[in-house]
Amino acid sequence: MGYSLLAAAVLAALLSACGPARGADDLPWPAPAPPAAGPEVRDPFFAFCVALAEGDSLGVWRGPELAARFAATGRRSKLPVETLVSLERREVPPPLQPTHGDRRATRRWRVELDADLARPLPYSILGYHPGTLHVSRVLEALEWVLPGSAVRVDGDDGPELRVGTMHALRLEVGHVILDADGLVDKLLGKKLDDTWTEAFVLARVDGAADPRENGLNGVALGRARNGRPLSGAFDFRRDEVLPNGRPAARALSGLCRPVVAPYGHPDPRAWSWRP
Repeated sequence: MGYSLLAAAVLAALLSACGPARGADDLPWPAPAPPAAGPEVRDPFFAFCVALAEGDSLGVWRGPELAARFAATGRRSKLPVETLVSLERREVPPPLQPTHGDRRATRRWRVELDADLARPLPYSILGYHPGTLHVSRVLEALEWVLPGSAVRVDGDDGPELRVGTMHALRLEVGHVILDADGLVDKLLGKKLDDTWTEAFVLARVDGAADPRENGLNGVALGRARNGRPLSGAFDFRRDEVLPNGRPAARALSGLCRPVVAPYGHPDPRAWSWRP
């Protein structure tokens, strides 16, 4: 798994987060992890998206309003937020909601930038800045709300992770691609791959041995150029990429992929655009 994936995905400005509401078939909502210094979501852009999803807020927010909101937090974003033209979160009309079993995609996200984006990734991985992030000017994603579960990813003797309601966003329009630097790719091998992003997942997790994985988790799902499934995780509180193969990331990937990015059925748009 390429653990740079979520760092690439988060720059797409398409993240939502799960709030405290849950369905009748969900487990009780996991308690937040013990706090590190600072807010639960350090980056002001991510914090705004979390607030939208927790409140199930619908609407359109323009670039100047977003810039003012971010500035009011007193915290700087590593993301190119100055390129944002608008951010939308809207209801999908019921007759048009895609279904998967008894689940429905009920929300659509749309992000518009002022131009296609091609910039160095602003997060380091093992001390390296791994390559270039390519984001199309317009991105749209469908949001699926999936029930929480308890899962063991390290066998019967491993810890039981309790996963709260999951918000899974499948990218439907546009692209988010990490083009790994050739030298760094050789140094890190399978720990870093060119990545086409398929989906983003957010949920709260409890029971992980590493406290960085408890509380709000962000995971992105994608494909390498050869079709190999990839996933990666991001720590919102510490504003950093987490190491490869963490239990919480594997749990969320296993629970959400069947709906938004099945292992055997990659996004047919994958690598239709290449840097």
